[in-house]
Amino acid sequence: MNGLIDTGYIVRVDDCEINLKNRYFAAVLAFVFPGAGHFYQGRRNKAYLFSVCIVGLFLLGLFVGHGRVVYAAWSPDEYRIQFPAQLCIGLPALPAAVQGWIHRKDVYPDEQRGRRFEPPALEWSWRRFMAPPLSRAELSQWHQVASAGFELGSLFTAVAGLLNLLAIFDAFAGPMPLPTSDERRKKK
Repeated sequence: MNGLIDTGYIVRVDDCEINLKNRYFAAVLAFVFPGAGHFYQGRRNKAYLFSVCIVGLFLLGLFVGHGRVVYAAWSPDEYRIQFPAQLCIGLPALPAAVQGWIHRKDVYPDEQRGRRFEPPALEWSWRRFMAPPLSRAELSQWHQVASAGFELGSLFTAVAGLLNLLAIFDAFAGPMPLPTSDERRKKK
């Protein structure tokens, strides 16, 4: 039988046996940090490749977006649709989930009370790292300062999360066999 044969945690692909160990645990590790599940399985080259490429793309997106493109907001006034994809990268997006939980009732509080909000200075601080904007004026200021970088950074970080979703699937199911032609099958 050609292709993928799953016998427990051993997967046979193209005449090579790959031990996936505990693939549920590997998938969880791959979610926690890109490449960690593959490293656990002993597939080191894939682990390094996924870790460098996915985390690198995520960090590039943060850099291009001036560090403000990853935040969690799920109020009716501000729903960050990119965040579920960004969250698929695991630990690197965890501060945004924590900040989103802490500031879940603070999204646009001054605008809700009818007061005018003066946006804070654009100085970076750990206290506001990956926190949602406090007002529409602050969000507008982020867009103005980063220009197209805000949208590009959002896209890069979301794509990094979605790529990690594929890496999680690979850690769970193993590699996909290469398609073989009828001539090659007859030679075997």
